[in-house]
Amino acid sequence: MDQHVYSALIAAPAVATELYLLYQYKSRKNIYWKLNQPVRSGVYSGLFTKARNIIYGNTLQDRLWKYVEGHSEEGNVDSVLAAYDDYCYNYEWTWTIGAVLAQVVQEASPKIALELGTFLGYSAIITAKNMPSNGKLITLEANPKSAEIAKKIINRSGFGEKVTIVVGYTEDVIPELHHNYNIETLDMVFIDHKKEAYLPDLYRLEKGRFLHNGSVVFADNIEMAPDFSEYIRNSNNYKCNYYGGTIAYGVRVIDGTGTWDLQRS
Repeated sequence: MDQHVYSALIAAPAVATELYLLYQYKSRKNIYWKLNQPVRSGVYSGLFTKARNIIYGNTLQDRLWKYVEGHSEEGNVDSVLAAYDDYCYNYEWTWTIGAVLAQVVQEASPKIALELGTFLGYSAIITAKNMPSNGKLITLEANPKSAEIAKKIINRSGFGEKVTIVVGYTEDVIPELHHNYNIETLDMVFIDHKKEAYLPDLYRLEKGRFLHNGSVVFADNIEMAPDFSEYIRNSNNYKCNYYGGTIAYGVRVIDGTGTWDLQRS
């Protein structure tokens, strides 16, 4: 079956529901219109996001940016993060990571860090906020739309000069970090993109000798990347720590993050 046809069939129930709610809203002026309420399910959240995209004629990225821009103070990082959190908790759920990442960045104190998977910039802001004032973060995002909105949100937070967004696929960008971005080694790497790419990208970082003794590798959602977890936990090259938890904003999905300090010369 054609992928577009399949996607349309999957999204049809959510679209029908949203159209009905739109009718209810327009006819009854119900301020608690369901379309503007969060869906705390990884599966249904995606379906409702597609429905909203069709009804509103825009994207989740556009809607979140509009909210952050209208509910935050430019240059005030805490205000920007608060607006982001408010939108995700009360309107549309999406992926973020905050407290654990902030703790790891503070402990690692990286001067140069790499993030694999920018999405809309939340974790990049957390990293920039908690790394040394002279620190530098390079963050990779394959989706141009997400990168565009992430740049706006990061700039609004005041960290535009500290964070460099690179649009591209990790398999293309990582091998060129030495040449294109003058990076010899990395003090910290945060991995939070396609789960099937976790292990291949770690291999690329190892092969390119980007990790030095004491480099910190921090990965989110490791329960969804079993090959990565198995490799790094059974490697004698890393000292491992694990942080259990659940997905953010009230979504009851078991999750896990971990850090790995490189213990080799």
